[in-house]
Amino acid sequence: MKENRGRRTAIPLFLFVEFFLLGLAALPATAQTAQTGNVFNPNISVIGNALGIAGHNTVDTQPNLQLKESEIGFQAIVDPFARADFFVTFGSEKGNVGIEEGYITFLTVPGEFILKVGRMKGAFGKLNTEHLHVRPFADVPLNMTNLLGGDDGIEDAGVTLSRLIPMPSEIFLEATAQLFRGTSENLFEAHTRNDVQPLFHLKAYRDLSEAANLELGGSWTRANNLEGPGFRTSLTGLDATFRWKPLRQGLYKSVLVRAEWTLSERETPGGAVRADGYYVWGQYQFGRRWFAGLRHDESDHAEDASLRDRGNSLVLTFWPSEFTQVRAQARRNRYARPEASVTATELLLQLQFAIGAHGAHPF
Repeated sequence: MKENRGRRTAIPLFLFVEFFLLGLAALPATAQTAQTGNVFNPNISVIGNALGIAGHNTVDTQPNLQLKESEIGFQAIVDPFARADFFVTFGSEKGNVGIEEGYITFLTVPGEFILKVGRMKGAFGKLNTEHLHVRPFADVPLNMTNLLGGDDGIEDAGVTLSRLIPMPSEIFLEATAQLFRGTSENLFEAHTRNDVQPLFHLKAYRDLSEAANLELGGSWTRANNLEGPGFRTSLTGLDATFRWKPLRQGLYKSVLVRAEWTLSERETPGGAVRADGYYVWGQYQFGRRWFAGLRHDESDHAEDASLRDRGNSLVLTFWPSEFTQVRAQARRNRYARPEASVTATELLLQLQFAIGAHGAHPF
């Protein structure tokens, strides 16, 4: 009788242990299935740019309050050989929607080249390559407004091929060649399939010390302008950027100095117009979240080089966190006009905020 009782008791214990082990084996499979469901979803982010303007300006007539831009980003690895980046933007006006950039990047092209195909920003200087929320001020300098067509500058559908060129003395040299369709808003317009736009950019970078570095660049492009078929505009640009960020105090102190010069040579029915412009920007970080900057910019008009605009801006930026940014910019511009010059003094207040996973932009 004792043996029978022992056997009857052992049967349920055995089944309990077996079911328990089977349950443990099933747990990793469930977790793996949940993770697999997210692998095929891209990283999604949304960035808002709210802008308020106080003051009087009869030339740049922006509204006093606006959500200037909302950017939705979709970024993901396509396969072991490529990744894709898409940025959809919504403007301040209803129905103003567009693709700021949308391209695929091939990282394993023979010859150590990097290939991009899609719609992208032109590699012309520094500011033209940056998205609106990355720029260190609430507006754009006058040379970009007058010579590069506006806030967005050169962006179009095309192909980009870039490569690092080996150099001595710890110098990094990057060469970029782009071929665009030939249409950028307020700047270029393609009338036939032959009206393509080549663009070339050469960038050199070197560390001056463990805390400082220097970057120099040169750009050139040429395409059919808005005058009509057969009239072209050539753009030449030079840019320089100096950065200082000490290793021990990098969270609290830094210096950024940047300058860009642009030359526009525009063909018109009345002859060629040669116009140039530049800006100089200096920014000092005096706290972990505080930045102060000063900018001076000048620019001729692309269609009339006898008219030259000038402006100065004082910028104060505060980062409450890495996801929000508050900026105040005092701006005073003097716009040259055939009849008389116009002076505008304004205060720009900018609030930027981000949600989601947004990949880092090029350095």
